[in-house]
Amino acid sequence: MKYIITLLLCSIILQLSAQYVSTIATIPTNFGDGMIVSPDGDVLVSGGWNKDNILKITTEGVVSDYVTGLPGPVGMGFDSEGNLYVSNYSGNSISKVTPEGVVSEFASELDGPAGLIVSDGDEIFVTLYGANFSGNGKTVLKFDLDGNSEIYAFGSGIKDAIGITMDENQLMYVTNFAGGDVFTVDSNQIISNFSMVAGASINQIVYADNYVYIPSPNLRKIFRVNTTDGIAEHYAGTGGNQIVDGELLEAQFNKPNSCAISQTGDTLYILDGALGKIRMIHMSEITGINSNKEKPNNFNLEQNYPNPFSLATSINFTLNEEEFVTLTVYNIQGLLIEQLISNTLSSGNHSVLYSAKNIPKGFYFYQLATSSFVDTKKMLLKR
Repeated sequence: MKYIITLLLCSIILQLSAQYVSTIATIPTNFGDGMIVSPDGDVLVSGGWNKDNILKITTEGVVSDYVTGLPGPVGMGFDSEGNLYVSNYSGNSISKVTPEGVVSEFASELDGPAGLIVSDGDEIFVTLYGANFSGNGKTVLKFDLDGNSEIYAFGSGIKDAIGITMDENQLMYVTNFAGGDVFTVDSNQIISNFSMVAGASINQIVYADNYVYIPSPNLRKIFRVNTTDGIAEHYAGTGGNQIVDGELLEAQFNKPNSCAISQTGDTLYILDGALGKIRMIHMSEITGINSNKEKPNNFNLEQNYPNPFSLATSINFTLNEEEFVTLTVYNIQGLLIEQLISNTLSSGNHSVLYSAKNIPKGFYFYQLATSSFVDTKKMLLKR
């Protein structure tokens, strides 16, 4: 199913002129700390210091327990064999969960383990925030798969580290929880002050395609740091305190706590834990499927009317010649909702009345495709 969704997204999102924040699932309120995408494409959310479980959210938005019985699960990472490693803040330990769901203790007697990643070389890195919320851990530990450990980074500005991620060159990025500091740690274990998101508290972070993505629960915004020059920019969210979907800088987050990247690297998932929402941003650059073709004369897909709409809306378009045409509707996740036309139509003006029955309110896309051109527009359904 994840591959079907990816193909649909490629055919829709690449043609749009903006990126969007959408809500894809609801979980218990005040739940969640860490976040990761599994090798199967499911989103995993760890419960946090006062919970004992990790939730699984499928691409269809179905929520279930992935594993239970953990002492305060926070950070997560998969090795090359599909084993999941989990930092347990309250238990001062790391657990190992096999693909079959068998749980064992991997490491113990740690000082408040928080963020966790597994490198491409199956090395496990964990930040120590400090037990009992002390915030004085100042440490990144490295483990091999046999459980042997060493101090990989200590101090030099790192004082209350939680966030940790790594790029394709094995350069590590570490963030302090308070103050918005972003550090790098290179393969020689040299710590450098790299960037800052002023005023931000930072929990779990993620790297994707030359950016480190940073959700800030106190500022209620998503930031990203360019790994080429260290420049931090405001990426999404108005700073408002609601759950509002929409274009990046018009959407709102209540308390964005953590984020994760899809296996394909083009979808950012965000945990909005206080109100129990899983949010999503498709990050594909806008290139256009048919960017090498000029739009034919008299080919015109009009904006639906009314828009926004509550019950039904008209979709009008013009063809310059007889064509085989498909007209389809997709939701914000790229799933096919309905095919309105799949037939050969004569040249001229055409109109289709779309009745939005039994689907929730939100943003949708309608796409007109012929042998020579494809066009996509967005519409908003309000109940």
